[in-house]
Amino acid sequence: MKEYPIAYEEYEKRVIELFLKVYPDDKRKIMISRLSNFLKKDPNFIKELYVDDCFVFDNPQLYGDNCKNAFDDYHLESVAVNTLHMLLGGNFE
Repeated sequence: MKEYPIAYEEYEKRVIELFLKVYPDDKRKIMISRLSNFLKKDPNFIKELYVDDCFVFDNPQLYGDNCKNAFDDYHLESVAVNTLHMLLGGNFE
């Protein structure tokens, strides 16, 4: 099995940390519940994002030198975390 800068378990933990960090404590509980319910329905969702980032990392001919940044916080926030924000919303108005 090929090794990547971070293992899946670390990736999942970091994506969730980055996803939750923007919410104040009182809203964070709601978002944890939403995320938990979502991942019960689609338990492979974050794993699929990880596989996609592995593909980006492995293909500099398609993605250029930026492919090596596929696991940094900026990329995780830009793709995986923003996808979760779009799907789970944060609108509390």
